[in-house]
Amino acid sequence: MTDATQLRTALVDELVDHSWLSTETWRAAFIAVPRQVFLPRFFARTADGAAYEAVDDTDPGWLDMVYRNQVWPTQLDGDDTAWRRARDHGPISGEPTCSSTQPSLMATLLEALDLRDGHRVLEIGTGTGYTAALLAHRLGDDQVVSVDVDGDLITHARANLDLAGYAPTLITGDGAHGHAPGAPYDRLLATCSVAAVPPAWLRQVRPGGVILTNLYRHLLGGSLARLTVRDDGTAAGRLLDDSGGFMPLRAHHPPDLWEMVKAASVQEGTKRPSNLPGPVEDDGPAWTILADLLMTGVVRADICRDDGDVQWLVHPDGSWAYYDAATNHVEQGGPRRLWDELEHVHTLWTGNGKPARENIGITATPTGHQVWLHDDTNPVT
Repeated sequence: MTDATQLRTALVDELVDHSWLSTETWRAAFIAVPRQVFLPRFFARTADGAAYEAVDDTDPGWLDMVYRNQVWPTQLDGDDTAWRRARDHGPISGEPTCSSTQPSLMATLLEALDLRDGHRVLEIGTGTGYTAALLAHRLGDDQVVSVDVDGDLITHARANLDLAGYAPTLITGDGAHGHAPGAPYDRLLATCSVAAVPPAWLRQVRPGGVILTNLYRHLLGGSLARLTVRDDGTAAGRLLDDSGGFMPLRAHHPPDLWEMVKAASVQEGTKRPSNLPGPVEDDGPAWTILADLLMTGVVRADICRDDGDVQWLVHPDGSWAYYDAATNHVEQGGPRRLWDELEHVHTLWTGNGKPARENIGITATPTGHQVWLHDDTNPVT
């Protein structure tokens, strides 16, 4: 076996051992599709985590990095020239706008799609083309359509797919609009995140079909929702037990967090002890996921200080809350009391028997969404 094949087999074994991969069809796809073709160059964090350095296939250890169970950014700030700049002048800062998804997360999502032979799939967020290749291996080129807003990414993805021997349909366009000429689809997989399920997705997936997406809320952002489309044009389903996040659809980017924190930090509010067990945490209990879904538009900032960690919650309407973990006190101000709302969510969750993540559900409609607990007859607000 070649080194790449050995590394790919070892990665697949890891995915199987941790139950991220559970079906033979997907195991075969991950074995067959060479990830290195889709990662000829990428960015890696510097040792201090402060910037990104450029890595490519001429660097020692490149192939080992490709086959780690890790996400690798391939574009920063939507700038296709950033990698060359980092290569020529040293590490740079920036916000990832394209990446190769962590294989364990990709495996989780592909398994959750529950694909069948003959299914047609629409992927939102082509990126490097790696996921489109996995889908094309499983279903055939003609059954896969992938959309990305960035024409440069589509160009690179098409070249990567050609090298790997796959030819799904690639479309340059706004993923929020889907791709109506290819509809209806049996499955829609979003490898980007959205603040709300776009109406076009509901129209383009057939009744009984599945939409699998990351619902991006600025409070937490790790909710993966699997929704089944209904005859009435709505879609409903539960969150996956696994968490995972993708970069937002470019039309769904959050407001400037630090400008809102700066504006709030010079205000005075009302202070009191917090009635919560702690701050909102990425790996916290399910009530934090519920808060993430219900408190639309609220953005969170965590700040580590020598005298104790603090957390800000801010909203574009000027509402804010400041939680000091050392004292367990909160100060809040603005038109709304965000910490009060957070405590209300905790009360809802507790009063409904503290449901796990997979017992939290969403019903998406063309005009918005409804969150429910246990089943859709129990909506919460």
